[in-house]
Amino acid sequence: MACAGRLAHTLCSSSNDQAPRTVKIVFFGSGEFALPSLRALADRGVSLVVTKPDAPRGRGRKIYPQEVRLLAEELGLPCEQPEDCNDPSFVARLAEQGFELGVVVSFGVILTRELFDAPTHGCINAHASLLPLFRGAAPIQYAIKEGEERTGITIIKIGEALDAGDILLAEETPIEAGETAGELHVRLAALSGEVLVKACEIIESGAASYTSQDHAQATRAPKVEKVDGVIDWSRSAEVIALLVRAMTPKPGAQTRLGAKRFIILEGEVEQDLYGLGEPGKVQSGGEEGIRVCTGKELYRIIRIKPENGRNMTAGEFVRGHPLAPDERFG
Repeated sequence: MACAGRLAHTLCSSSNDQAPRTVKIVFFGSGEFALPSLRALADRGVSLVVTKPDAPRGRGRKIYPQEVRLLAEELGLPCEQPEDCNDPSFVARLAEQGFELGVVVSFGVILTRELFDAPTHGCINAHASLLPLFRGAAPIQYAIKEGEERTGITIIKIGEALDAGDILLAEETPIEAGETAGELHVRLAALSGEVLVKACEIIESGAASYTSQDHAQATRAPKVEKVDGVIDWSRSAEVIALLVRAMTPKPGAQTRLGAKRFIILEGEVEQDLYGLGEPGKVQSGGEEGIRVCTGKELYRIIRIKPENGRNMTAGEFVRGHPLAPDERFG
């Protein structure tokens, strides 16, 4: 029966202008970075969570459950941990379930075309940089190491080339002064969830529009290894300060003092009024920190951790380990 009158017009409008339904999502993720995104999308159509198998960690090689699996269980979401998510039989089972969108966050597995094309709308990925900058496994560390003032989250459609897919949405955030990779990791993980919600809303509305990346501007951010954290004291104090922030908490900015290895956790650049010290040489050490000569200016160590020791202030370290006048880091 046709609607009539103001009340009927309101009822018809409300029934015709309902919010778009949520798409049926399969979520791929592993590790802490993926957790805020899974929480954000849990009630927005996630029907299945896929994560890596539980794996051994640490010196004892004890088997630990995947954090994403634990969160999925907490949220009441079904979770699968295939040995190979690209296995044709697993891909076929996903296709049979009629997923409309795949969301990938810090999964650590390269998806085959058969898998990322299986959902109706394909798969999108939340990458922790402003693409095309810092494609790869360590965009957060490289953004800080390279002295960037801004970074963000970019949502791309997954294709065959790593992190090179077309861009749906990007949101910037400043890198705060003194912010470490660990601190930025937490902020970007939260932002990832917020931006993914917006991306899903765009897709659900039918207004999704993707823009090609400028591949000529692409930079790389490969996985960071321990050797990448070794401090070269002949570099400027500013470069060293950026390295320390980028490598904290993992793998750590490393140096040696005599035969012992140390992790530098915090410090800052200071003016070198004389500029006569050799790189790595300790200029002074006390409660306020350990001043080390570099290729340009001084780097004042504020927090330090001996290998197999505890995190301590530089003052605590100097009280227990008096520094000789000719001590040298490096």
